Amino acid sequence: MYDSFDAFDYIDYLRRRWRVVASACLAAVLLSLGVSLLIPKRYTATASIVIEPPGGSDPRLTTAVSAMYLESLKSYELFANSDSLFARAAGRFHLTGDSQSTEALKRQVLKVSKLRDTKILQISVTLPDPKLAQALAQYLAEETVNMSRQESLNADQDSAQPAVKQAAGARHRLEELQQAWKTLAAREPVESLQSEIDSDVDLRGRVQEQLVEAQAQAAEYQQQSASQFAREQLQAAQARATVLEKRSQELQQTIQEKSRTLAKRTAERDALQTELNVAQDSYKMVMARLQDDQAAAGSHAEQLRIVDPGIVPQRPSSPNVSLNLAVALFVALIASLVYLSVAFVYGRRSVGYERPVARGMRG
Repeated sequence: MYDSFDAFDYIDYLRRRWRVVASACLAAVLLSLGVSLLIPKRYTATASIVIEPPGGSDPRLTTAVSAMYLESLKSYELFANSDSLFARAAGRFHLTGDSQSTEALKRQVLKVSKLRDTKILQISVTLPDPKLAQALAQYLAEETVNMSRQESLNADQDSAQPAVKQAAGARHRLEELQQAWKTLAAREPVESLQSEIDSDVDLRGRVQEQLVEAQAQAAEYQQQSASQFAREQLQAAQARATVLEKRSQELQQTIQEKSRTLAKRTAERDALQTELNVAQDSYKMVMARLQDDQAAAGSHAEQLRIVDPGIVPQRPSSPNVSLNLAVALFVALIASLVYLSVAFVYGRRSVGYERPVARGMRG
């Protein structure tokens, strides 16, 4: 059977056994200090990357920053936390050993986190060598930026494939029309035909002048038909006028045929020229749009930029001697108090228990 709990008795019990608490705390502190000094030191270097919205500084393209948008940026942790990237880094800095896998080393060495409600991505590397830790953190940050940029570039190039095909089609159409223009110009020339028509018109003009002259002579000789010479010249003039008139009609018919041919060729050339102009304008427009897309390639997604490559850490991140000592002291204090409390409870048996006497009442 136990006596009722008395706080004053309990406090006096703890006061008279303070050496137990002090010994436990001292032992825990000394043990923690020894273990902390024996554990190899490890240093943590941190590189920081800012994730800028698409479009850079253009306010028309800047994505509104919201909590949901900031949360979506956690997907960029996948770039820095990539197994293939860490494998390349481990090979570059000779980190992997014969008995340790790359995955296990990655879990021990690398920590990637996007700070909450910010656009900052942090890459932390913990290694026994502080210089190596900083170099590895900076390398991972640089490769993360490059991987993000290349992925964005590839995505824009894939989306630009229809424009590339459209440009190729416009170029092919333009080349076909240019070749058709050359073929038409060689097969159905316009300038030479126009020159022939102009020559025929001039020739017909001269024939017409000669015809008028021959008809005038015939009229004159017809008035002098009384003489034999006049009759002979009249016949010759009439015959010459007949030949000239026939020649004039032939030239007129030739001019009309060549004019119709010229009009047909000119219409074909004008139609082809119109198609060629349209194809040239279309090709220029498609190429301008394609060049704009190529110039803006990689800028439609978030842009990663290193804002802090990290510094060579001067103080180890582990072991944390102060924290270890504080934890050991706290645990030892709690454990010793629990031990004394249990001992106090079991020691309060009614049989053989002597209630402590107040100091003032002792004789």
